[in-house]
Amino acid sequence: MKRMMGVLLGGWMLLVARQMTVQAGTLVQFRTALGDVVVELFDQEKPLTTANFLKYVRSGRYTNMIAHRIVPNFVIQGGGFRVANRGTVSNSVESVSEFANVSNEFDIGPRYRNLYGTLSMAKKGASSNGLATVRLTNAAVAFTQFAGLKTNVITYTNAFPEISTFEVYTERIVATNGSGATQIWTISKDGVVYSGGPHSASSQWFLSFGDNSANLDNQNGGFTVFGRVVSNTNVYNRLNTFQPVRRATNVVYPAGGAFNELPLLSYFDPLSLAQLYAGLLYVDITELAPLAPPTPDPRLPGVQLTGSFPMAHTVEVSSALQGPWLTLSNFVGRASAAPVPDPDGNGPMRLYRLKVPFSLPRPE
Repeated sequence: MKRMMGVLLGGWMLLVARQMTVQAGTLVQFRTALGDVVVELFDQEKPLTTANFLKYVRSGRYTNMIAHRIVPNFVIQGGGFRVANRGTVSNSVESVSEFANVSNEFDIGPRYRNLYGTLSMAKKGASSNGLATVRLTNAAVAFTQFAGLKTNVITYTNAFPEISTFEVYTERIVATNGSGATQIWTISKDGVVYSGGPHSASSQWFLSFGDNSANLDNQNGGFTVFGRVVSNTNVYNRLNTFQPVRRATNVVYPAGGAFNELPLLSYFDPLSLAQLYAGLLYVDITELAPLAPPTPDPRLPGVQLTGSFPMAHTVEVSSALQGPWLTLSNFVGRASAAPVPDPDGNGPMRLYRLKVPFSLPRPE
């Protein structure tokens, strides 16, 4: 009898309770000195946010990037700054060059909560009462907050440490946060929005260390969740070991301004500029190649896997689509092609599938 064989590609997970099928999203790898973390993106559910993020990844703007903020048990944040001339005496911190802002998709499609391991877009700080010195350029009156200020040209000095004093325009909008409606000012220059508003996300992202839904799901239109950590949670948890205490390693250092919660891998007292650069927590983000399905192996009964894959995965076999499915082999990362023999592979019907630990239930 002629043997029939089918090959199924994993990455689809049937959510029986909801009677729906969710396709696996694009995988990206966050590479750090403490280890690598793989995140699955929600391409189907949050297409604009995911496309925006991948645009930064594919353009190389997330290379030589640093995590510029860690708040223990809250978030790790990056995407705003990178190091030019990394590893040389002329290295310097520069802002990540931004594309256009992305529309907030928190309430578009599934409403995913900001839970442990979720990836979300950060927004530009809403400047409602945060400027110490604000003045109208056409008046000598000094303001310490925006209360009563009408749309006009203003100058400011300390809202964003990386930006020198310049003239900007303000536009008054209303957003919703945890305490209800609040006045928020959108500050922009030359068409670039520097602060405020539900739709002000651009390059900066954050990963949650805990359940932040009570805050982040309600603040400023909600923070769009568009991915989730799917591997190496032990490495991810190491990123939550940074503390604002003076010790030799894993320190949150108050460098001021946007870097007031700066994570450093190593700390010295006093801390020189060279030591500060050496201790920065680099986060390089790369897109992983799509997972290749198992293919028939002409040399033996069974299949072979091609390419590489950095996550744990399993090859399973069955003689019927409805199962039962039996494990042929387990892998924890794979650098090259691998044969997967099937001792009973000469049967009349053999189906193989690749089972991978993504397409997890979404954080609803």
